[in-house]
Amino acid sequence: MPRFQTTYISSQIMTWHKLSPTILTLLIFLLAQGLGTILLFGIIILISPEFNAAVQAYMSGEAQSLPLLEMMSVSTFSLILMVVDVLAVLGCYFLLHNIRLLKADDFSTIKWRPGILAIAGGVLGAISISILTEKVPLPDTMLQMSHAMSHNIVGLLALVLVGPITEELLFREAIEGEMLRRGTNPWLAIIISAIAFGFAHLNFAQGLYAFPLAILFGMIYYKTGNIVLTSLLHILNNGIAAIQLNTQGENFSELTYADLFGSQVSAYIIMLLFGSLSILFMMRFWANYPINKQTCNKTGIMNG
Repeated sequence: MPRFQTTYISSQIMTWHKLSPTILTLLIFLLAQGLGTILLFGIIILISPEFNAAVQAYMSGEAQSLPLLEMMSVSTFSLILMVVDVLAVLGCYFLLHNIRLLKADDFSTIKWRPGILAIAGGVLGAISISILTEKVPLPDTMLQMSHAMSHNIVGLLALVLVGPITEELLFREAIEGEMLRRGTNPWLAIIISAIAFGFAHLNFAQGLYAFPLAILFGMIYYKTGNIVLTSLLHILNNGIAAIQLNTQGENFSELTYADLFGSQVSAYIIMLLFGSLSILFMMRFWANYPINKQTCNKTGIMNG
């Protein structure tokens, strides 16, 4: 075989070796979402005559739409979300072996003084991004589901605890972490995992918000080598959103940051101020937090 062909094949194998954690993790995530949901829906159809009748009416065309949360309790819907997320994590752990369950949540290695800067920077950055992207509306169904879950204890558990932790295991540990351990350029690993995180939300509004937030999460993961700080930040972010949904009442979809801060100009000033502080805090965190050895590739050599 000519040398240039051997070189080309080797480069393609290396590219696949570095990108496969993203592709395979997303595949398992989407399969868990799809097949897991179908399986659980099937179980609910068998045990719930009301839901079975609603599905049959929808499939036969007698009903124009299937009002999901009217036919299924919020607790049941939230439980399904948690189960499929956990199934995706287990799939990555047992099939791909790209999740280190013990090392991924190792509190003992966290340096909390610079870590607090990362959490502060992440929270301020999330608020700034939220103001910037609020003009892009969420799909009505997604907004109604989120609002209903914020008023339900099982829904809150899915939104504020299980969802954030499983997503950090999938998108930071399984995708970014495995790419870093295979010697991928850190910034490339951060950006690819952020793109995957945005795509996995399956709607433009949430994806647009999730992508820059995932860049911040990815930077923190790269320095710490685990999901402790990113999970805390993710939980805070979702918790603040749940509080907003829980306290805004029936007009939750109509309120804006301009209403909250008095005017649109004030909202943009707050956005610029919080965004600037977020960048400052993240720069200080980046400069003062030593890279954890768990962020190295499998030969122990750092690739920067």
